[in-house]
Amino acid sequence: MPGRGVRVPPARLGEILAALLSGALAFEDLVRNMDVYGMYQGGGGRPAFPTPTVPPLRSFPALPATDVALLVRTSFDDEGGWRALLDELGGADEDSWVGADPDPDEIDPEHYPLTALVVDDRAFEGLGPGQVPALVPPTEHTTLVALADARAFAEPGRPLTVVDLYDTPGQPAVLPCRQVGSMACNLEIGNMDFHEFVAVEGTVPWWEG
Repeated sequence: MPGRGVRVPPARLGEILAALLSGALAFEDLVRNMDVYGMYQGGGGRPAFPTPTVPPLRSFPALPATDVALLVRTSFDDEGGWRALLDELGGADEDSWVGADPDPDEIDPEHYPLTALVVDDRAFEGLGPGQVPALVPPTEHTTLVALADARAFAEPGRPLTVVDLYDTPGQPAVLPCRQVGSMACNLEIGNMDFHEFVAVEGTVPWWEG
């Protein structure tokens, strides 16, 4: 899976590489057994929403280059749900941006608005988080990619699947759409790391605490 990252302890690198080369271990085994830090068999807790390890058998085009965030629609079965999601984020303008010019007087610090280029293209139908890093052009330092999959149209809070592009490429964090703007802001200024937004299995997510 090009671009997908997994951390391994330095002391185990030789052992793990040998297992991969012999076929005793597959790359998807590493992904499946990561903790919230992206560490293979690490002790940081199991992600509540693990990354799918089997990608669809098709390729995707490159994503647009931007130095902020991308909101990519990956499910096309609920047009009304998609429109409701965009409305929840403040609506898309004629250039396909949400939150491009927020009014400073109307910003809620608890739900900082998401500024993102919207990608509404069936070419990305079924795109999974593990495939995203290889599709992001290296010409711009894109903050994050948020995927609007079927979960975003069916579950409370319209949760988006946000993809890590730098610390552990391909690692997902699932959180309500109204929290993604705050996540992007904190990542941009280096105030928080991506793993701090990854919900841990068996615990209450930070945004519900």
